[in-house]
Amino acid sequence: MNNKNELTILNIIKYGPILFILSLSIIISLTLYINYNSAFAEEKALIEKEFIQKNKNDIKNQVDSIYNFILEEQKTTEVKLKNNLKKRVNEAHSIAMNIYNENKHLGKEVVSKMIKDALRTIRFNNGRGYFFIYSFDYECILLPVAKQLEGTSFYNFQDGQNKYLTRNIIKSLEKEDESFLRWWYHKPKDMKNQYEKIGFNKKFEPYNWYIGTGEYIEDFENDMKEDVLRHIQNQQFQNNDYIFIIDYDSTYLAHKNKALIGENALEIYDKKTYKIIEDIISIAKKEGNGFLSYEHIRPETNQFAKKTSYIKGLQNWQWALGVGFYEDDLNKKVEAQRKVLDKRFEDDLYRLLILSLSFTTILLVLSIKISKYLETRFKQYQEQIKEHLEEITHQQNILAQQSKMAAIGTMIGNIAHQWRQPLSLISTAATGMKLKREIGDLSDKEFNDNLEYINQSTQYLSKTIDDFRNFFTSNKTKKEFSIDEAFENTFNLIKVQFKNHNIEVFKEIGNTEIYGIQTELVQVLINVLNNSRDELIKMPNNTRKLIFIKTFEKEEQLFIEITDNAGGIEEEILEHVFEPYFTTKNQSQGTGIGLYMSQEIIVKHMHGTIEMYNASYNYDEEEYKGVKTIIKLNINK
Repeated sequence: MNNKNELTILNIIKYGPILFILSLSIIISLTLYINYNSAFAEEKALIEKEFIQKNKNDIKNQVDSIYNFILEEQKTTEVKLKNNLKKRVNEAHSIAMNIYNENKHLGKEVVSKMIKDALRTIRFNNGRGYFFIYSFDYECILLPVAKQLEGTSFYNFQDGQNKYLTRNIIKSLEKEDESFLRWWYHKPKDMKNQYEKIGFNKKFEPYNWYIGTGEYIEDFENDMKEDVLRHIQNQQFQNNDYIFIIDYDSTYLAHKNKALIGENALEIYDKKTYKIIEDIISIAKKEGNGFLSYEHIRPETNQFAKKTSYIKGLQNWQWALGVGFYEDDLNKKVEAQRKVLDKRFEDDLYRLLILSLSFTTILLVLSIKISKYLETRFKQYQEQIKEHLEEITHQQNILAQQSKMAAIGTMIGNIAHQWRQPLSLISTAATGMKLKREIGDLSDKEFNDNLEYINQSTQYLSKTIDDFRNFFTSNKTKKEFSIDEAFENTFNLIKVQFKNHNIEVFKEIGNTEIYGIQTELVQVLINVLNNSRDELIKMPNNTRKLIFIKTFEKEEQLFIEITDNAGGIEEEILEHVFEPYFTTKNQSQGTGIGLYMSQEIIVKHMHGTIEMYNASYNYDEEEYKGVKTIIKLNINK
């Protein structure tokens, strides 16, 4: 490790934890701040939403309350009408009985006139109501609205539905002293249409009469509408809300501004408001109920403001009921709540900052102590690493020296094998020439031939020396070379021993160009081939000894396959063959560093891979088993 890297690591140890703590503290603080801010923003939005929803619920409840009140009033319309009619007829009956009881001695004709005169002018129900008297003989006794018909028979009188009204009244009184009856009849001011009417009749026993009155249901209902509207107009809701009622003809029936009551909204407003009135009536008629938001002139400021109203339709009366609120009022309440939230947010943020600073300070103190401790430990480890590096370097030197000595020993053996035959031939030629010269039998031609042969042999020995010297050269320059050239140099160094042991080598070697140090690859090939040779020479002499060498290109890689037929290696041994000092040979024959150094060269120097495994194959119809070595090298630089 160089000094620059050591300094970098020391700086990381010194300042890394501090910077990490500060960064972590800032990130946590920012995250909490953002989350707090987001949470408060959501809470503010929720408050506004809840306020709007609350106001919507309030105005809906107000409209529903009025709506239910009107429904209850509608349910009792007929009951109230019947009670009203019965009460009036009972009053008339009492008047008639009092007159009769006090004046019956005057005779029927006089008393009858007194009763008619007393009842003729009585009016009720806003002047619409009056009393009539008929006899059970169908004679009209009293009819204030048509005096000319008094004294005539109503036996054949029919109502608007062609029912005999007088006959039906008398029939209803046959078993009871009083009864209600419904019929249809036109109004004095509307002779074309028929309207439903309820009547109440009561027997007047002294003269075999019945006294009665009737009321159009619609007229009585209109009176009730006015009562309902007066009740609504007097209603006061919270927040100065008020209910407005518009009929489906766009006429105001109830409003906070009493001047608008009875006015047609479409005639007093501009087009914008005209559209609002149409929307209100549309919701009431088509949807039945719903909310409507719109811009409307606020009476207090005489300026446009956003308003939200709840509308509900009263279909049988064709009324649109509504209550609304201005969002300006809502905004004031929301703003007040927001100020409360802002104050709370500021307080929480202050507490967060204090907590963050305290936490950061504690962590910084701890990180400084930890940094100092780590710095001390790092320096101790530096010393230990230096000691281990020195020891490893020493071991590597020893290993390299052993590998070198092993290679030298092997090469010396190879030199001896390759020199033995040429030296023997030189010795034989020289001895033969000396002998023949002594006996005088050496011709010039034979002398010259022997000298030429000796010269060729010495040239061969010289070339062998050059081949071995090139192998041991210290030149480590990387360059391009072909794989067939590397194999040629390899076999120049080891072919004699392979030939002497009858080892057959079959080659399929291409001319692929690779980049690297050729002598290193030659060293690897020699190690692999020598390992196969050492195993093959252990086989019986009558057994074929085979080595197959094949090279090919695939996916930008050069594949070198070397396969023998030496029987293979035990699996438990095979996984250890590339380990240093591991050998299956006798200690005097192997050091266990050949394949280890081969792997170092292929993997670290040439950036390739080398692997060995047992393989079975057929050759010349024979089954063989041996070790296959595969070397993969990158073709590109």
